[in-house]
Amino acid sequence: MDIRNVTIRKFRTEDANRVSNIIKSNLADTNNKDYTEAALKAAYDQFTPKYVLTLSNNNKMYVAVEEGTIVGTACLDHDVISNVYVDFQYDGKGIDEMLINLMAEIADNFGLRPVKLVTTNSLQKRYERLGFDLVEEVEIVEFGKQIIMEKYLD
Repeated sequence: MDIRNVTIRKFRTEDANRVSNIIKSNLADTNNKDYTEAALKAAYDQFTPKYVLTLSNNNKMYVAVEEGTIVGTACLDHDVISNVYVDFQYDGKGIDEMLINLMAEIADNFGLRPVKLVTTNSLQKRYERLGFDLVEEVEIVEFGKQIIMEKYLD
């Protein structure tokens, strides 16, 4: 896979099933060390295609695409980047960075500074390398601990 072949576009209604599958796969395979079993089940059950559509209606949602296949997604709600998920086969290729940088650029264009990022323990170090700093850790009853980071944009 060549990252230069990856494009990012706005989420479309027909993307809901694939995005739901990417998120659920991440929850089952990648994020399982960040959450309790109950929290994983709650999140897994929540991220249905119907919920993804609701999420897309309430946020700016984008997908990363390679050769016609969605390989990642991210949301922006005002100044908060969330729901950054990449197909595990493409993890570590820079797709999450591409998505986060675009979300930050969009926030910056609206004058929203600093931009925040919601993530997990296992990804905190990766996002620190992108210039994000830890702000706080939040415990959400049904989903467990979330890491809130922020970055001041130029």
